[in-house]
Amino acid sequence: MKKSTINTILISVIALMSVSICFLIFCIATRPRYVIVSEPQTETAVITEMSGIAEDLQSETASAPVDVVDSAIDGTIPSDDMQGKTSTRVNIRNAASADAKVLDTVEGGTTFKILEIQDNGWTKIQYEETEAYISSDYVIRITE
Repeated sequence: MKKSTINTILISVIALMSVSICFLIFCIATRPRYVIVSEPQTETAVITEMSGIAEDLQSETASAPVDVVDSAIDGTIPSDDMQGKTSTRVNIRNAASADAKVLDTVEGGTTFKILEIQDNGWTKIQYEETEAYISSDYVIRITE
């Protein structure tokens, strides 16, 4: 092969990798954000998906204070009737660890009962009549 042919192939590979990296950065930058919207007269908080700026949401809800958080919730919160859904395709594990056994992988939007939101970044859920865990980064709290 000629030297110019090899150079052309290498430049093409580098260009393709650069485009792939730019696409991944775009995906990370546009991932869903979460907002806690709480009404002053109630003690419950609802986390909703946010793709814009917190001020836009605050103007829509007028009197409701808005706090932007990167993950679903920090701290341990016991729950009786808390429901949640997955923000994307996610692994359900048998323990609160990335090294724990994967019980199943579910699609985004899968709903479940939240048993406890732990301060270690994991959420304990009710999954097929047993306790399981999902990373809190992929949990959206919902109310019924």
